[in-house]
Amino acid sequence: MKSFQTKPYMLKNEEGQFLQSLGALVSIKATSEQTGDVFNLFEVSCLPDYATPLLIHYTEDVAIYVLEGELTLFWGSEKKEATSGSFIYQPRGTLHGFRVESSTAARILYMTIPAGFDRFVAEQEQTVQPSEPEMDAARYKIEILGPLPE
Repeated sequence: MKSFQTKPYMLKNEEGQFLQSLGALVSIKATSEQTGDVFNLFEVSCLPDYATPLLIHYTEDVAIYVLEGELTLFWGSEKKEATSGSFIYQPRGTLHGFRVESSTAARILYMTIPAGFDRFVAEQEQTVQPSEPEMDAARYKIEILGPLPE
């Protein structure tokens, strides 16, 4: 595994590369290049009623920290509630997704280990013609299985 970059950096609030990905506003705080392919870090803002698809990351572990708002998490058939201050860890291979259940937007820190997910996020922003997200995700070893259960 590569080591962290040798040059420190800092981003202030509202700094970073901002992209739209799968309907959420994403700020990339740590790219693959900046961390020597060790991890990615994103700040993600999701409007009320936002929902990810039900999916599986096969090459990344995912860590989520809820900064604001409320999420309903799905792990296979399990359903959990997460509020501000909650931490979630999802090992690779875990069927998962989340929905914003609060009447206000949610803001989360989203980390993937190892790095590489930033390339998928950037590719989604750059796609001129909407394509099948399942096909795009498959190239990054992510399987999209459909909408979340109710």
